[in-house]
Amino acid sequence: MSKPLNVDVRELPPVRVALLEYNAEGLAGTYHESVGMLYREVEGWLALQGYDTESLRRFGVAFKEGDTLQRYWCCIEAPEGLTDGDGLVQVRELDGGRYAVLSVTKGATALDDAIGRFYADYAPTHGLLPDATRPSIEIYHRATIEYCLPVR
Repeated sequence: MSKPLNVDVRELPPVRVALLEYNAEGLAGTYHESVGMLYREVEGWLALQGYDTESLRRFGVAFKEGDTLQRYWCCIEAPEGLTDGDGLVQVRELDGGRYAVLSVTKGATALDDAIGRFYADYAPTHGLLPDATRPSIEIYHRATIEYCLPVR
């Protein structure tokens, strides 16, 4: 029997982030290698701007067509005072609003399983309707990931 899902519906505030975009067709190597490299590049760029990235939150935003990943934003919370990106690094605001937040212990298999169960069982039985105007957001912590599905 599967462990119950840890889901909380709440309002998330908008958050400004520095990001690099992974394009599913544009980078060599595996998805995980490429995304990891892009997060390190954002960290390095922020360090060059004089910021300590250790305490800043990491976010991921996947853009899909059906089940196919098209692009992925590798984001780090923008420190106070950071207004603009430079070169390929962009500074943007992630949408706030009502989200169903699924908390999962880190691990690709655990996350994929929990997300599948969330969409197939949890969301429909709890009357949660996805808001297709906003992308899902992943918030990375040391031991867990919060998968945030925008809901109406």
